[in-house]
Parts: sequence; C-alpha cells; structure tokens
Amino acid sequence: MTTTVPKEEQRPARELLVEVTVTTDAVRTKSWLSPEISGSGAPLAVIGSTTSPLSTLDSAGLGWVLPLVRFLDEPLDQLRGDPDPVASGAQGYDSAGKDVTTVADNYRQSTAKDTEGWSGDAASGYREAGGQYADGLAALGESSTTVASALTGAGEVVAQVVDIVTRLVTEAVGKIVPIMSEAVAAAPATFGQSIAAAIPQCVQIAVDAGQQVLGKLAALLSSGQNLLKLVDGAVAVMQVVQKVLSAISQQSTQPESQSKNQLPQEQA
Repeated sequence: MTTTVPKEEQRPARELLVEVTVTTDAVRTKSWLSPEISGSGAPLAVIGSTTSPLSTLDSAGLGWVLPLVRFLDEPLDQLRGDPDPVASGAQGYDSAGKDVTTVADNYRQSTAKDTEGWSGDAASGYREAGGQYADGLAALGESSTTVASALTGAGEVVAQVVDIVTRLVTEAVGKIVPIMSEAVAAAPATFGQSIAAAIPQCVQIAVDAGQQVLGKLAALLSSGQNLLKLVDGAVAVMQVVQKVLSAISQQSTQPESQSKNQLPQEQA
C-alpha cells in the first residue's frame, strides 16, 4: 500500500528556513511598526514608571483641576506594567533558539564527517536527508528567535508609546498651568469669572491632547496586529517544520537494515 505524504511535508526544509529567516528580519527591523509611533525609542524600564505628568497640577496648587483632565492618565495606566516578564520571556526564547541552532550546526557537521568515505545513491540520499534534517532544526531555532525578537520589539514599542503619551500630556499640562494660575490670581478682582472662563480653555487643551493620544494608541494597536501576523506566520512554519522532520525521520528508518547492507557494497 502506498502512503501519500501531505503536500506541506514535501516542502524542502531549506525553503522553510529561508521563509522564517525573512520573517525574523521583518520583526527585527520593525517593518510592522506604524510611522506615527516610530522614533529613537525609550528604555523598557519606562513601562514600569508610576509617575503621572498630571502631578504637576498638584505641585502648582491646582489639584482641584485634576478631575477635569483625569482622563489623560487612563492610557498610561493601561500601558504601564512590569517589564521584567517581557525581558525574561524574550531571553528564554532567544536562548532556546540559539541552542537549537547549535544542535543543527553540529548535526550538519557530523553528517558530513560520518559520510566522507561513502559513495553511491544510498550515501547521497543519506547526506540529503541529513542536510534536510539540519535545515529543519535550524528553522525551528530561527522560529524561536522570531518569537524572542517579537517580544523584545513589542516591549520596546509599548515603552516608546508610553514616552510619547507622557510627553503629550506633559505639554498639555504645561499649557494649562499658566492659564489657570493667571485665572486664579485674577479671581478676587473678577469675582471668580476668570476661573469660569479659563476652565473651558483648559479642558479643550486636555481634549486636544487626548485626541492625539488616541491616535498613538490606534497606531499601537495597528502595529500590534501587524506583528501578530508575522508571529503567526513563524509559528505556522514551525508546525510545518515539525511535520517535515517527522517525515524525514520516518523515511530514514524505512528498511534500515537494507540501507546498512547497501552502503558497504557501494563503498567497495
């Protein structure tokens, strides 16, 4: 009975290795990143910051204005968190990828060394299967590296957005403080009318900043979706590689005793 090998398992491991390597490059170069949030970057530690740019209002004696502009703090509360799991997770995937790549290189070298004196079709088939298997292992290692790069890149971009949003809110607060301080100073002479006039101005400044922040968050979401597609592609390749390696292993164990008997005859 003839067994039909699934089409995906017939793909050369070298082709899969090239595909996942291209994906890794796309992840590392941040081709998935929206230009609205591109920049020099910010340290990952920024994600763990708990400082609010709105605290300047308190320092200026304008704490009573906070309820009117508190919504500017909400995006930062959502974006911030503990950066350590991101860093450790990326390191774990990266180390695993390097380990598997080393195994692939060693396997490739040992296959070539062990068959130096072999000749004939069986020897060529063994070398080809060995090369395919090494390429498959290398593809698995590269897939793990892709995930590591994705985790690192995602953390860096979130830190970048935290930095951008912080600057936008800080700029808004920098406009609000002098307007409201001047209004408070003039309140006794205007019977509080100066404050009543200043509040809408300050709220509008905060709303304008909030709209800019929403644009950055939308760009972050879009970038995250682009990155997820790349990671999904790498995971899909990993699954195919596992099937290819399994198929190679099964082929290499078929009539094993016959192969052992053929090689010495062909060498002779």
